[in-house]
Amino acid sequence: MAGQSQALSVPAGARPRSATVAADDSYWRYFAFIVAAAFLIRLVCFTGLIGSDDLEYSHYAQLIAQFNYKPELSQFALRYGVIIPVGIVYKLLGIAEWTTVLVPLLASTASVAMLMLVGRKLFGSRAALFAGCLLATFPSELRYATILVPEPVAGAVVLAGVLAYVYWGAGRPVWAGFVSGVCIGAAYLTKEPTLFVAPALMIDALARREWRLLSGIAAGLLLIVGLEHTYYLAVTGDLMFRPHAMVEHNLSSYMFKVNQHLGWRLFRVYPKMMLLPTTSFGLHSLFAIAFTVPGFFLLTREKWRLPFLWAMLPWIYLNFGTSSLTRYWVLPAGDRYLLFIYPPLFLLSAVVLIHLHSARRSTAPLLTIAFLVVVGGGIYCGFVNRGRGWHTDAVKELRIIARVAKSRNLHTVVVEEGDSHVWGSTLAILDHDLRQLNDPQAADLVVRPDASGLPSISAFRP
Repeated sequence: MAGQSQALSVPAGARPRSATVAADDSYWRYFAFIVAAAFLIRLVCFTGLIGSDDLEYSHYAQLIAQFNYKPELSQFALRYGVIIPVGIVYKLLGIAEWTTVLVPLLASTASVAMLMLVGRKLFGSRAALFAGCLLATFPSELRYATILVPEPVAGAVVLAGVLAYVYWGAGRPVWAGFVSGVCIGAAYLTKEPTLFVAPALMIDALARREWRLLSGIAAGLLLIVGLEHTYYLAVTGDLMFRPHAMVEHNLSSYMFKVNQHLGWRLFRVYPKMMLLPTTSFGLHSLFAIAFTVPGFFLLTREKWRLPFLWAMLPWIYLNFGTSSLTRYWVLPAGDRYLLFIYPPLFLLSAVVLIHLHSARRSTAPLLTIAFLVVVGGGIYCGFVNRGRGWHTDAVKELRIIARVAKSRNLHTVVVEEGDSHVWGSTLAILDHDLRQLNDPQAADLVVRPDASGLPSISAFRP
């Protein structure tokens, strides 16, 4: 009885130190496995160049690498979170297809790691690992991880800001808030809608009465925005250069077409996209939403508040916001624009999944099977989507042409007819040593469209 009374006197939930250490070791092994798997899956689902927005970002990154960059009235020229890192990679490692997609690939993989760190701090190890699996296999994330677009990079920078907020917020609130604000500011310079993650953090800090944390976020954010606009004033003489550039970009026929179908765009596009399983979202989106909703009843407000605000405030802007300050131009819709709102949804759905798994043991096998189907389906969708869409068919042919030029030691090329700008810009990345000319008689290689409209070699010097 004495032994029993001593055992009963141990505080509830207490575990021997050796058990805690073993649990930590197990967590970090799973953590490393999921991050490594995420990286390898992204390589298996490789797309690379698509001959679209990526060429614009690459162009400005090349100007940065050559120290010839100047701000232009184009949204592509002002996405500094993309073009500066890629420009640095170009300067250090050279211009090639793999260096073009290296930054989004590493950012997407790092997002998986940071989400698990955030999840462990907020909800524990099991929820973190489940959420990491969901993000590691999310089809849209797999697709855009190897395409030079801003969303994977912006999502990683947002996660870095949230990570600083949840890890340092209690012990070093001012610095935690400042780092978070700087990260959200950097994410804003990568993709503008990410700015709305800042109010989510600030509202959470306000609800917790963390005034120093709140002031730190504001200070970090204002620092980045202030430096940006000071730079514009010094270089262009226009303090509001970014808003003016966005208006210039948005004055396109596409915006007029979107506004003509406003009801369809506002109330059907994103709900349909998020709730209807497709190869872009797999079952991940439906799973995340279906398991997030019960979280409002199973979790305390303090638990679900931050992830909910983190996802909802940017989504409200993406769906209902305007791209102009002078008139209402609804934002264009796209699957990749939603990427950075899914990590908090994956966290909430993972917590609910674990709660249901523990509360109702009889449903545990079904929940496990459902989770595995979602994860496996995501990998399948990512694999199916690789190298598809945009101008990827032309890019495949241009890869062959670049290899032919290298194998035959050809140095000059002329691209005639077809989509000459896209093809020429793509070839300049695939083989940066292949100089482009205007005179077919002087070139080693002439590229023209074939009967199907794809690029092909029509002549080359022996």
